[in-house]
Amino acid sequence: MSAALACRPVDERADDPPATSRDVTQPTATHEPSPTPARPAPAPAAPVDTLPNFERVAERLGPSVVSVVATLGERPAEHRGDAPRVIRGIGSGMIVSVRGQVLTNEHAVAGAKSVDIELANRSRVRARVVHADPRLDLALLELETPSENLQPVVFRARPPRPGEWVMAVGQPYGLGNTVTVGVISGLGRDHADLGRPRGLSRDGFWSFIQTDTPVNTGNSGGPLVDVRGEVVGLTTAVLQDGQGLAFAIPAEMAHKFLEEVWTYGRVRHVRLGIRADNAGPEDFPGRLSAVRVTAVTEGGPGDKAGLEVGDYVLAINDRPISRVSELAYQTQLLGVGARVRLTVKRDKQPLRQQVIIPGEA
Repeated sequence: MSAALACRPVDERADDPPATSRDVTQPTATHEPSPTPARPAPAPAAPVDTLPNFERVAERLGPSVVSVVATLGERPAEHRGDAPRVIRGIGSGMIVSVRGQVLTNEHAVAGAKSVDIELANRSRVRARVVHADPRLDLALLELETPSENLQPVVFRARPPRPGEWVMAVGQPYGLGNTVTVGVISGLGRDHADLGRPRGLSRDGFWSFIQTDTPVNTGNSGGPLVDVRGEVVGLTTAVLQDGQGLAFAIPAEMAHKFLEEVWTYGRVRHVRLGIRADNAGPEDFPGRLSAVRVTAVTEGGPGDKAGLEVGDYVLAINDRPISRVSELAYQTQLLGVGARVRLTVKRDKQPLRQQVIIPGEA
């Protein structure tokens, strides 16, 4: 294959007349030669991103992920003389302490007559439910027989960001040690965003991480981790009518759940003493949505904070909110007795800061 130059060469023929002074302009001493055009600086090389080493992450995380086997009851025998069939549900979980405690979803053990934990070494140990909370869909289990060399997971302190790589580890359909990879697709999804699934409480504290990581039945309660193997969430639900729409409880709420149970033996649910709804731009011009106070309980935390019916709550501790679910979630995350600073708009008055101290429900 031949190459062609970008410019067309000019040949001089032997019988052409020699060029005269009229044909060629000669430079004189009074004229400076035209400067040579500067070559453009080379463009900086584009950064090269390498894929995370998911093999290493899976190897590191494997010993910390378990199967949660819940015995739900027995199904009557179909034929005379046959033994009844045991009904079991299989979910996932993660070790959170060297004492043999396991964190999983509440719905993975709800209604169970007994629970067994299958460790990474394939040994199966009976476990008891320390505490289960349907409003957070979280449950803490504890092995009844101690086991050695347990490796707890590490919860990430930094908040997740859309677009970052994550990996789910769990037992979909009982297929142990299954890993799948995707990215974080969105944040702050609530019960309505998930299609109001019957398995999750309508009055729960929800702010799900959305991910396109493939998640299936049996993944519930397993970890969603970043490229360093740190837990960013608990895989919880999948939207069956969509593709690549899975959801996880954020690590910050899972960690708060553990702190509450380890300290108080239960989770203390917050009470603000108000009712509220979502207000659209037609109710609150200048914003897509806001939280409008519709009722205030006399003598409750909201009343003591000076909230009134018709107030609009725009932020919690300077963090903007736009839905009632965000108000509930962020308040539960801060906890009972915390000093919560609300940014409130009332009528045509300037924005005001009001401190509310949540009570216990």
